[in-house]
Amino acid sequence: MARMKKHPFIDIDFNSTVSLTSTEKRLLSQWLYLSCDVIKYLISKQIISVKKNTRVHISLLICGDKKIRGLNKDFRNKDKVTDVLSFPHYDHLRFSPSFEKEIILGDLAICLPQAKRQSKKFKIHFMDEFIHLFFHGVIHLMGFDHEISLKEEEIMEAWEEMALKKFGDLKRKSS
Repeated sequence: MARMKKHPFIDIDFNSTVSLTSTEKRLLSQWLYLSCDVIKYLISKQIISVKKNTRVHISLLICGDKKIRGLNKDFRNKDKVTDVLSFPHYDHLRFSPSFEKEIILGDLAICLPQAKRQSKKFKIHFMDEFIHLFFHGVIHLMGFDHEISLKEEEIMEAWEEMALKKFGDLKRKSS
């Protein structure tokens, strides 16, 4: 796996159980690094309270259909392929006290073949779909859940839109 440049605020430990092209590896490393700035931005909007020098940790598994289906069945009792699964470290992070030294947000699993299928359906580059799924998962790790209520779904969608807009701005500046 290509190594992501170390970010001053966020650690994303990512591994893949599927083959990635060299271009995919390079883009993943670059875009995940940019996504760290987006996560920092979201946190600054007081989703969760952290001190200035707090390290944020996220674990990311990029996997295939079989692995994500197994995880979905084991943890959600749903025997089907899904695009992203989130395993938050905290039950109610949004209501937690301030974190001073480090915070483990949790684990994400993103199904790369599903992201590619969805990108074709939505007529977008698969990396755009991948990063959308990544932010969706991270926002779940931060304590949001669109499956709870329509109001919660609207709140989560607003955070996703904010994340994607910020990411687009950062991506344009880095080009």
